[in-house]
Amino acid sequence: MHTFQPAQIVRRFPLTAFFVWFFTVGQAIVFVPLLARTVYGVMLPSSPFLVAGAFVGLLLPAVGVTWITDGRAGARALFRRMLAFDVRPAWYALVVVGVPLLSVAAVAAGAGWTTASGPAVAWAFALGLLHLVVVFATVNWAEEAAWMGFVQARLQGRHGPLRGALLTGPVFAFGHISQLIGDSVSATLTLLALMIVICIPFRALLGWIYNRTGSIALAGLVHASANATAAGSIVGAGLLDRLYPGAGHGGVVIPLLAVVGLVVLAATRGRLGLARRPSLTPLPATVPS
Repeated sequence: MHTFQPAQIVRRFPLTAFFVWFFTVGQAIVFVPLLARTVYGVMLPSSPFLVAGAFVGLLLPAVGVTWITDGRAGARALFRRMLAFDVRPAWYALVVVGVPLLSVAAVAAGAGWTTASGPAVAWAFALGLLHLVVVFATVNWAEEAAWMGFVQARLQGRHGPLRGALLTGPVFAFGHISQLIGDSVSATLTLLALMIVICIPFRALLGWIYNRTGSIALAGLVHASANATAAGSIVGAGLLDRLYPGAGHGGVVIPLLAVVGLVVLAATRGRLGLARRPSLTPLPATVPS
């Protein structure tokens, strides 16, 4: 008689095991504020649940499944890539300067320069750095350890970098469904469809950064810089909301990075920084940048 052995199932279907956990436990966590508001009329802050969802719903299964399938060495390799901050300064310029300046320039081109005073603009950019650190540490580091370091890395190992981004983008978008639910089903589905279209080249951009540097940390920092510019963090409003209060310009940031992702896809002919088809073996902690 065969005995039920969960570890064998996880080893055979690692991505499926990850998604089962994420779309049950992880989504149950992030849906709490929405359910509390719609069912009980109780307003709860979403930030604590997003943080818990990132660590319990994403990082925990990514590390756990990696440990089961690849052993202690695989888990250590994942953590090394999470801690791979030793990249060239130009990559940090992309994070700290490139993302916010590109976003502000695009908004200014369409809406004109902000009416905020010089000191207010300087303060907004200074707070943007604080938001970057906070949202990276509380959400995006753990998020990209799962999405980039586990899901997309495995998918590109099996199918190549372009298909890895194509396959990761829709699932990544659907993982944000609790933040997309609107007043009607049609509005929610429309937002989800737009999110999927945007997330595929966005994932391609992050995949290129990861493949060029071997750093999950850097991918998480780029993601965090986008969120800090668009929405801020648990400590306050983001850069664009401070420069253009109430205008709602934060929604342009991820689409802008998706455009950059399309440029990267074209420039690399879909290789996204990989010279050859990768194996399923995790990338080393350092890759030539």
